[in-house]
Amino acid sequence: MSGYKHADFSQVHFQKSSEEWASEAMAADMDRWIIYDRDNSDESLDEWLQNNLPSQLSRDDGVGWICVSHSVSKEQPPDLIGLQDAWEQLRDSERPINLHTITELAKMFNAVAGKWLFHAETGLKVDHLWSLVAKGIMSGHIPAISAKVSPYDAHITRERHVICVYNKDFTDEQQVYGLENGIRSVGIKCQLGYKPDVYTYLGIYRNNTWGLRPTIYESVYDLATASSKVLAH
Repeated sequence: MSGYKHADFSQVHFQKSSEEWASEAMAADMDRWIIYDRDNSDESLDEWLQNNLPSQLSRDDGVGWICVSHSVSKEQPPDLIGLQDAWEQLRDSERPINLHTITELAKMFNAVAGKWLFHAETGLKVDHLWSLVAKGIMSGHIPAISAKVSPYDAHITRERHVICVYNKDFTDEQQVYGLENGIRSVGIKCQLGYKPDVYTYLGIYRNNTWGLRPTIYESVYDLATASSKVLAH
């Protein structure tokens, strides 16, 4: 496919082990979340965004994520204890560990949510892109259940943020593609990767033991045609 430059989301720019990635993600999840609550907030979305710019909030101050949610989820939460037990059994068995067997576990224990994610440089760029995503979700232009952005982290060499946009079911291809289309519709032209949450729950990140890509789809945008294309890994 001419005109597109591909990057491997499982390897690009990073040489940390899967265990290190998992540890850092867990630490961020345990830190403070700043969440926009439209029903109970005295601030408008614009005011909240301006007062909580990701480039101005820091991990060093105990902020883990900045988040917006379109609605309170009424879905049955995943059975993470059952998932972990089944994961250990799979690892101890002679069955292959691949997308197919992990998807089986995800369906069995209702861990089927997933996310499109992309990276942005700190400063005005991440603040602008996060604003597009947050407003797109709250207005309904992006059919997502929620989104989050990481705060500034002085300990990351490239000073980049990650923005994650969530949908309910990674096994529903139409839903995954629809979410990508919504993200593109608000002006996001970055390269995107799609990761099932079950990989996160199981600690499967870059450079993992099984050689698995943590992202199962990639979306690349062609400026010449003003269109994107989703590729399945």
